[in-house]
Amino acid sequence: MNRQPTFIELPSEPMQMIYEKIQKVGNSNIPYLISGETGVGKEGIAQYIHKNSPRRDKPFIAINCGRYSAELLQSELFGHEAGAFTSAIRQRQGAFEQADGGILFLDEIPEMSFDAQKMLLRVLDTTQFTRLGGNEILTVDVHILTATNRDIEQDVENKKFREDLYYRLKGMTLHLPPLRQRPEDIPPLVDVYINEFNAETGKRVTGITSDALARLEQAAWPGNIRQLRSTIQIAVALASSDTLEPKDFPDIYPEFVHTLISIWSTLPTQTQHAIWDALHPETQHIIMHEFATQLPQPWFSIRNGFATSPLMDTEPMEISNMNQSQILRAVAQLRMQKYSSLRAAAESLDIDIRTLQRHAQWTESDDEN
Repeated sequence: MNRQPTFIELPSEPMQMIYEKIQKVGNSNIPYLISGETGVGKEGIAQYIHKNSPRRDKPFIAINCGRYSAELLQSELFGHEAGAFTSAIRQRQGAFEQADGGILFLDEIPEMSFDAQKMLLRVLDTTQFTRLGGNEILTVDVHILTATNRDIEQDVENKKFREDLYYRLKGMTLHLPPLRQRPEDIPPLVDVYINEFNAETGKRVTGITSDALARLEQAAWPGNIRQLRSTIQIAVALASSDTLEPKDFPDIYPEFVHTLISIWSTLPTQTQHAIWDALHPETQHIIMHEFATQLPQPWFSIRNGFATSPLMDTEPMEISNMNQSQILRAVAQLRMQKYSSLRAAAESLDIDIRTLQRHAQWTESDDEN
């Protein structure tokens, strides 16, 4: 059974602007196309649209188009008759019938097969369809909302998504910024998730310390709201008091990262790989940054990624195609630009001036000599 995402209105300016836009057109049947990174809260916005529409007392049905094969997705959307395919042992209503009079939210819309796209376009144009394997023409009144975490315009250009369907769905476009760009939304979300997981675990966590909350607000959150929810779930489970503390957040707790870095070079390569694969992406990001800025021993087992973290006070560095020497050179040059003296730049990395200059002046030919 899928969990229905908890919706609360969030206080950040970007989200307030989105709510205001929805309220202005709330009485219309204009289709919405909601975009944003994975886990950013697109279904929550779809729920807000439903709540502020004349259809609020009618069904809200959500379908993740990326979860089903082409055949099963058509069955999920349009239903099927008994015998329509091997496992169709009885008639089944699809999402369109279930959402009649209400709102149908289609997430990951670019994942639709071309056959499903064709059928969807027909429903939008005629409000009519037939179940798979059937002949009865059904008529529905459904307000369509769609969402994607991909560049759907690029999919249209590459002929992976029908252009006519795209323009039919585009209507009102809403782009949700990632959570890292709206940290003021984190405290109310934390409160909601603490209450949710108190009920689940039977604990009585009443809040979070200011230090722990500050660390949450500074984290990069590549998984956005979905990642934050999982993080709070773990923290509530680990909590030994009625208030969440930094120690309850091992994936974003700096001492946890620093301890791992300090022993990394002593671990067997196989162990390094196993630990790395088990870490949360946010922790991987922080570790990669720390290795780059602290200039430790070689770290060839860390294979790819984007070096960015709350510990980084400069522009993020793309390091996926850089070797260790190139990373050290980039970090040294950035520190030399940031600080007014070589001594200050070297001290910020806990190295001497000569080492700083050697890293900053490295060239590919040095490794060949």
